[in-house]
Amino acid sequence: MTFTRFIHGLAPIAALFIAPCCGEKKDLLVEGITRELADHREGWITDILYSLHLDIPGDIDREIAGELTLSFKLSHQQDDLILDFSAPSDHVKEIKKQDEPVKYKVTAEHIVIPKEYLEDINTFTFSFVAGEQALNRKEDFLYTLFVPARASSCFPVFDQPNLKAKYKLSLSFPAGWVAVSNSPEDSSSHKDDRKYVAFQETLPISSYLFAFAVGEFEPVKSNVEGRTFTVYHRETDTAKVTRNMKEILDWHVRSLAWLEEYTGIAYPFDKFDVVLLPSFQFGGMEHPGAIFYKSSSLFLDESHTIDQELRRARLIAHETAHMWFGDLVTMDWFDDVWLKEVFANFMADKIVHPHYPQINHNLQFLMSHYPSAYAVDRTQGTHPIVQELDNLKDAGSLYGNIIYQKAPIVMRMLEENMGEAAFHRGIRKYLQAYRFSNATWDDLVGILAEETGYKLDLWNEQWVKQGGMPGIYYNLRQKGDTISKYVLYNFASDSDVPAWWPQAVEVALGLPDSTAKIGVNKEYRSVEVKEAVGLPFPGHVFNNAGGLGYGYFDMRKNSSDHYLQNIHKIEDVMTRAALWINLHECMVRGRVDPVRLLEAIITTLPIEREPLVISYITSILEDVFWIYIAGEQRTKYASKLEGVLLNNLLHAENDNLKVTYFDALKNLTYTKEGTDLLFAFYKDEMHIQGLYFSENDLISLWYELAVRDVPGVDTLIHQQLKTISNPDQKQKVQFVAKALSPLEAERDTFFESLKNEENRKNEEWVLEALHYLHHPVRSETSLKYIRPSLELLKTVKETGDIFFPKRWLDNTLGNHQSAEALDIVKQFLYKNNKYPRDLKSKILQSSDHLFRSVKVRQDWEKRRAEAEEKVQ
Repeated sequence: MTFTRFIHGLAPIAALFIAPCCGEKKDLLVEGITRELADHREGWITDILYSLHLDIPGDIDREIAGELTLSFKLSHQQDDLILDFSAPSDHVKEIKKQDEPVKYKVTAEHIVIPKEYLEDINTFTFSFVAGEQALNRKEDFLYTLFVPARASSCFPVFDQPNLKAKYKLSLSFPAGWVAVSNSPEDSSSHKDDRKYVAFQETLPISSYLFAFAVGEFEPVKSNVEGRTFTVYHRETDTAKVTRNMKEILDWHVRSLAWLEEYTGIAYPFDKFDVVLLPSFQFGGMEHPGAIFYKSSSLFLDESHTIDQELRRARLIAHETAHMWFGDLVTMDWFDDVWLKEVFANFMADKIVHPHYPQINHNLQFLMSHYPSAYAVDRTQGTHPIVQELDNLKDAGSLYGNIIYQKAPIVMRMLEENMGEAAFHRGIRKYLQAYRFSNATWDDLVGILAEETGYKLDLWNEQWVKQGGMPGIYYNLRQKGDTISKYVLYNFASDSDVPAWWPQAVEVALGLPDSTAKIGVNKEYRSVEVKEAVGLPFPGHVFNNAGGLGYGYFDMRKNSSDHYLQNIHKIEDVMTRAALWINLHECMVRGRVDPVRLLEAIITTLPIEREPLVISYITSILEDVFWIYIAGEQRTKYASKLEGVLLNNLLHAENDNLKVTYFDALKNLTYTKEGTDLLFAFYKDEMHIQGLYFSENDLISLWYELAVRDVPGVDTLIHQQLKTISNPDQKQKVQFVAKALSPLEAERDTFFESLKNEENRKNEEWVLEALHYLHHPVRSETSLKYIRPSLELLKTVKETGDIFFPKRWLDNTLGNHQSAEALDIVKQFLYKNNKYPRDLKSKILQSSDHLFRSVKVRQDWEKRRAEAEEKVQ
């Protein structure tokens, strides 16, 4: 127990009430919201209404006073009532029932009201000071972010997804500000320099979806095809707003229309507004009636690429899909958070694809999902799509690439196995059955099973409830000049343990004068490819020629050597793309020399014409160059690599490719000559037709120059800061610039400042600063930050200022490649062998490249040395 307070002079006799007043089950009163507490309250508490008022001062240093009238029904009165409130315990000022004081206890982030006060129908009023952990409070605006269970950090609430409630919010705030929430405005008034706004009662929603924003926003009201929208933003560049607004509105309209048709359910909430926020923690957050987006995700620069356009369209479709998948029907507990995310991604693809016929969407799906999923699924820290969750305070650790990238791959498999029509029928039945309620993944599987004869239970156990990626190996036997036997085997990732991973793949056999492709349905741990028997014995083999098989597809040396030399000659773009992905997987497993892969990239880049493949190649190029080679090898190839990228930039077929090549050149420049060239671009002394730099582009370029300690660059950024009109952008640049100081002592001071929670409030700023603090060219001087960053991880998770703890780790560890960095991580894990499982998994995910690259580099350096000795 942390604090006990009684009102109206009752405090002196508090000791009389601490033990006897509350007969609570002690195991329910632990910090956070446990599954046991949630189960205890579910079904017992119903018909919940929160009437909440917050008085928000203009002075950021003053407290926010709150008043809450909470109404609900109970099925019995046998237990004390436990509410969630994780703000400091002295923030609870008073609780009343029918104007009479209530004796209560505040302990372990909960408020306990004794059962003597409870009836069938209850109304309590709370006076409190709002906690600010989830209020994202700035000088002239604030916004809430209550996912996954942070509403209770602000006001007393039953903070679990399966206790849906109605909310009736009112706010008072400075007169020059505006406010937006889930429901339409009911009334507003002014008095002196204050404004009062009351909102209508919401439909039933989960507490993590309740939201509001208030402050200096510019509202833009529009009516498009009979739908009314208001977009709230803080962008000062009116040309950028005008240039982007039509597409932003049109994509919301398209998404709504498509989803209404697909689901058979009209948009289920009262209004549809959009709030664009600078440095928002996510791309978007699906609050019904008021979707929050990161401003830069929707307001694109004039120099934007088709890739950025596509990402914006998918983001809008994703958040709009959540209105049905996540908001209308919500997961019962956050262990099924993946379900709302996978459906949002899955539906977004269906919505967006027809509007970009010029794009190969199977290729787009492959490139956008598979590499990111593999990056986690190959690690020792991987996990199933469905994860265990005992306490909602740990829910942030559930998010990541398995949910966002692997789950859509698995869902696509499910639709293909069931058939599109059967899958569609099942989804409609699911939404109708659980609208404005909660459901589990198993509830959905039960409904889908009624629509298909496919073995959903076995598929579910392997792909959804088991972690890791399959390793697909093969046994190819020869009789004379022909194949006598060809068998594919599944093994658990990086092991010799047989595993059952049902999926369809396409194998490619390199015959003397052609390539034979054979479709294989791998329903068992092993499958014999009988169609291959009798064919000429192949010179090379690739067992994922169709591209959409999931896993590591083992390659023997003759095959990897052939493809490294000839990949640019392969006409089928899906096969070519899948080969690049698999060759990278071979490299990280030590099966392909990183130098050979680098040489293949340098050879191929001038020839490759598919933008999606080019984008992927340049991304793994950064991985190879900065992580998997070092020292003499990096110096040897740097000039040639920069020359290839510059030549491709000069001769790119379109402006989108010019941006891709320039970004690669900017990120990979290593030589003085290359750095001087970047500086010439920055000073506007070098021009390439069709390559334009926005304000954001120039800032990014300055970051890359500053981290390379270019003389005179400090003067230029001070001049550029004067030209930045958006105050949010200017503050961000000033923050990140501290991590870019040429003086190591100043960088040390900046890192020390991050130990103060106050300095971690702007997540996007912090993560970008960390990236440059640990940039590869400064990795030696930033080694000393690794251990204290790992030691801060628990605190970062607890304070919630970095919502995804893995991002803190990725930006700390992601650019390191040395044995010294690996040793620091190993020592930390050894000394903290009882470290929380979820955070240990994140460390193993983020440091996987360290474990692999150090060994891969050492092994191949030894092999090259041995080969040279033999030659001599």
